[in-house]
Amino acid sequence: MTYSAEQFAEQLFADLALEPSATFYVAYSGGVDSTVLLHLLAQARETHRFSLKALHVNHNLQPNSADWARHCENVCNWLQVPLQQTSLQLSEASEVAARNARYKWFQQCVGRGNVLLTAHHRQDRVETVLFNLMRGAGSAGLSSLRSKRPFFGSTLVRPLLQLSQDQIMDYAFEHGLSWVEDPSNLQDDYSRNHIRQHIIPALSNFRGDAVSNIARAATNLEQENSLLREIAICDLVDVREHPEHPLDGSHALCFEDMVHLSRARQANLVRFWLASLQLHIPSKRLLDQLLQAFKSPPASTAILQEDGFQFRFYRGFMYAMPALTEAEPCPSIDWKNINQPVDLYRNKLRVDATDKLRNLYHTHQRLRSQAGGFRFASRSYLSNPKALQGHSLNLKKWLQEMDIPPWRRQALPLLTFRQPDSDVVLGPVDMHLQSDWVSLECPLS
Repeated sequence: MTYSAEQFAEQLFADLALEPSATFYVAYSGGVDSTVLLHLLAQARETHRFSLKALHVNHNLQPNSADWARHCENVCNWLQVPLQQTSLQLSEASEVAARNARYKWFQQCVGRGNVLLTAHHRQDRVETVLFNLMRGAGSAGLSSLRSKRPFFGSTLVRPLLQLSQDQIMDYAFEHGLSWVEDPSNLQDDYSRNHIRQHIIPALSNFRGDAVSNIARAATNLEQENSLLREIAICDLVDVREHPEHPLDGSHALCFEDMVHLSRARQANLVRFWLASLQLHIPSKRLLDQLLQAFKSPPASTAILQEDGFQFRFYRGFMYAMPALTEAEPCPSIDWKNINQPVDLYRNKLRVDATDKLRNLYHTHQRLRSQAGGFRFASRSYLSNPKALQGHSLNLKKWLQEMDIPPWRRQALPLLTFRQPDSDVVLGPVDMHLQSDWVSLECPLS
């Protein structure tokens, strides 16, 4: 007896703990694996009454890709499953480019709280383990085909990971399913295809249960990696962090709060933190450099960089950001009515006047007589900056005392009011600073 829709439903709603109230989206290529997945979901829908949709991507990498799209339409009509399609024009014809574009579109289609299901099976998992093993991956890479993981506010699920290719084929034949064959699967010029066609058969000849044992090892690693994530979550509770900064796109983590952790737990925490923010995961070489910097922080001008991503260190925090040459100064903005909030950083930070600022405005007759009034301007737009008491102002020293990283100081907006011969600086406006003059709401929705 082949795998049944009842077993599949048990997998979905008991083992994977999915909620029937969600909308289920199937990544449907038209191949046998995704066809079986779609058919199983259509059968389970009869008893569990969830909403089901199919997503098909035409990568335009094969001459008959338009025929595949029509085939998917016919199958979805037969199963009474709504189908969404897209046609992509890729800048390069590679597996990586196709996958990235495909999942970017999936992200746009699948709403928050819903489920995206892919048809990866046991052999796919074994191929991934072997591929990542030869790249020297750790437990996260060796268990990267997880059965369930977050996906941009939704959930990505691979419910067929326990099934072999033979079980999937048996199900397809038993239910008279039709599918398309991708000729690229027969080529061995791609790493995964070479593993599928040569390495896995050799391992199976050496030991008959090699594939199932490797898949079981991946499942064990997935459980162990889940434990590592739980440890990282517990460790992160006591570590200060800053959300994304609109000036440089950086996220910051306080490494001084991690000194009590072992080196292994520090590494685990850094990898988890970066992965949870979908930032660059450093190589082992770079990660070792970062951990060494925790012990002996480099100068604020030092940059550790890899693959267009960089890490900087300043006053106990590690800043992770896209490669940055120079932060773009915020444009000068006049605050003509302080009773109305102003949006800065391309509408990512809302600024309201405090009572102290309103009192300053109403008690300074001279200020009210000036045409300029309050404004936000970075250093490059200021002329002869003064302190409120009227004496000269060392902006560099002031910003340094307020823990503003040096690469932001020239571009950071400053709250000022203008006088005929100078700008009186009240203070910097930064999402991580408390201010007597303004209150901040960040980020804007």
